[in-house]
Amino acid sequence: MTRQLSPHSLSSSLHKMRRGLTLRANSMMMTLYGDVFAPRRQSVWLGSLIELLPMFDLSPRQVRTSAFRLTADHWFDVTRQGRRSYYALSPTGTQRVEHAQQRIYEFSAQPWNGVWMLVFIDAKWKLSARQTLKRELLWDGFGQLAQNILAHPRAKTQSLTEIIQACKAEAHITLLTASGIDGYSRQPLIQLMRQAFNLAHIDAAWVQFINRFAPIASAAPALTPVESFYVRVLLIHEYRRILLRDPNLPEALLPPEWPGLAARQLCQTLYQTLKASSEQFLMDYVQTLDGKLAATPLEISIR
Repeated sequence: MTRQLSPHSLSSSLHKMRRGLTLRANSMMMTLYGDVFAPRRQSVWLGSLIELLPMFDLSPRQVRTSAFRLTADHWFDVTRQGRRSYYALSPTGTQRVEHAQQRIYEFSAQPWNGVWMLVFIDAKWKLSARQTLKRELLWDGFGQLAQNILAHPRAKTQSLTEIIQACKAEAHITLLTASGIDGYSRQPLIQLMRQAFNLAHIDAAWVQFINRFAPIASAAPALTPVESFYVRVLLIHEYRRILLRDPNLPEALLPPEWPGLAARQLCQTLYQTLKASSEQFLMDYVQTLDGKLAATPLEISIR
């Protein structure tokens, strides 16, 4: 018998914070697994997911359908024990989540060395394969400069190698590095970045993020465990949604007073405030194939 957590018991301030967000089952499942379950590497009972997600206006039917679709799309492995189903990230899902985590939880970027990674995709390679590779590269923070050319100023070699291998693209791409020449204006490059990475749209999204979560920051220490969990999930869900479209450009290539920097600081501070209380709720509430939910490994935290 599952228990369902109702959003109606939450305070008016939390309802106000939630207003205007469109929460889809697949995306919410990935937020929950990426932030909560991936570090523990446990298989979570479907019933626990059905209990948790109604807080975010997702019905049991939507949760079941999402679990089925993500399994079919190779995100999850499912284990059945009697009448119960338990879902864990598959090796493919784990790789995708770990790539995203490197960006979500690393707030202090190393100084940029001025070098770009360029990926040239063979235009004669079959269209479906090119689209799959592009999707994975865009997910990893690359920007599309032209039809079959993508670029990133901070590409991680291991992450890029894993994507190329997973897409079986080794024979269909060329990788080059590039850097600017001193003495030439960076303004055309900055304009190109605004277009390739749609910075105007991302700028507006960060401003909206700050306006949504800044008012709750002062009240966060007094939230109940279930309220802390609720805010934590929405915080990371929105942060992840924007950040995975933000190329994390070096400051030299960003517009003046870029709001992404303030948004990251807000997310880091609020997340750390909510973490302990929300973990208490989760460990009391979630059931896994191993029994209770394990404690988050100490090395997994927002930095």
